[in-house]
Amino acid sequence: MFNNAVTFLETYGNLCDDVAVRCLAKVLSEIKMNLLNDENTALDFITTQEEVRNMCVRGLFRTNAEAEMVAMIIAGDIPTITSVSAQLDNWFELVPPYLLFIRPCATLPQLKDAVKDCLKIFGINKCDGIDAVMCELFSLEALRALHRISTSSTNWWFPAHLADLLQKADERITSAYDMDVRQHLIIEYGSSLFSEPGLWQVGFDYLRETGNEGLSHLELLIAQVPLDNETVATKLCSLCDEVDFDQTRKDIARAMAYRLLRTGRWGSALSWAIRSRDVEIVSTVADQVISRCSPDQFSSITVVEHFTEVMLLSSSFIFLHRYYKFRKLLESDQKVKAAELLVELIVSDLVPREFDVMLLSDLISILSEEDEVIISKDGSEQLLEHLVKYEADGPFQHNYDEWKMRLRTVRFLLLRNLARVITSTSL
Repeated sequence: MFNNAVTFLETYGNLCDDVAVRCLAKVLSEIKMNLLNDENTALDFITTQEEVRNMCVRGLFRTNAEAEMVAMIIAGDIPTITSVSAQLDNWFELVPPYLLFIRPCATLPQLKDAVKDCLKIFGINKCDGIDAVMCELFSLEALRALHRISTSSTNWWFPAHLADLLQKADERITSAYDMDVRQHLIIEYGSSLFSEPGLWQVGFDYLRETGNEGLSHLELLIAQVPLDNETVATKLCSLCDEVDFDQTRKDIARAMAYRLLRTGRWGSALSWAIRSRDVEIVSTVADQVISRCSPDQFSSITVVEHFTEVMLLSSSFIFLHRYYKFRKLLESDQKVKAAELLVELIVSDLVPREFDVMLLSDLISILSEEDEVIISKDGSEQLLEHLVKYEADGPFQHNYDEWKMRLRTVRFLLLRNLARVITSTSL
């Protein structure tokens, strides 16, 4: 305990040739603080104090007043300790040296008496505020102290961390009536951090360590964090994954997907829908993108290039993926391949009925622009057969006259394409 002090005093004593300081260094080097760990050897420490007191009486430190004062403190001289206590900021700073040098054999029940002595030295008759808290702690009334701290301030940092330290010393200190006070205070502190901008991640770490009760609070608090931007939402989703808050992650992803849909950020909206891992959300967002995204923007939605498990379960997303490939083929001027893919899409069961008019419009556009064979004989026949069934099913929500005109146009262009196929093969 005194190693650094001994080294300093030895160096100073040798440099200044100060006999008193060298003598003090020797005294400190011979003090064995571990004697206080056992009540059977504590008396040996008191014997050492007596020897130091006798050295002071014999005047061994008289040549250096400061060295003599330190020696008197070690010897447990009450007037000396009282005189230097004025240099301390608070009375409770006096308690450790008072116990060490004046009452080295004090037991826990006697701690209260030592506290009274220190208060008396500082002239304190009535304790309130921090003084009252410290008195209760020294009196081993930890729960009362924690209650006082908690009710006197809106900041939960101090009571939470004090309770944590007390529990590490002895778990029984912070338990009462089968209630873990430490856990309660840490939950309160962690929860309070969620109201401070930028500190909710710290609050997450505190609450995660407090068992099921803390996790219940955490799930509610995460749902209240403002989704100011995608960075915040991404962090929240990652934290939800860490503690298996699947529904909360899904809610965050849904909220972000719908928000981005409203601003026309199709790729980002789809990414958040995929992050939800919910087929219904993915399908809903995919349907919105298909119906609202202009054809020339489809090729920029790169998120649909790669499939995940949840995408494969959504027919809307599969359709979106195929339509994306169709737009990319058109963009790269691969019209024959684009037409083949469009035929597959139209005759498949993937197409949501509300999007059939869009596909027919794309088909009309391709067939009208080219004077050469675009669709094969089989493809043309498949489409003509499909149109018969399609017309029989009715126009659904489409304008009837426009719908009939579109069907006649498609049928005419397909027959013209089929005629070109037959003519080209007979030559």
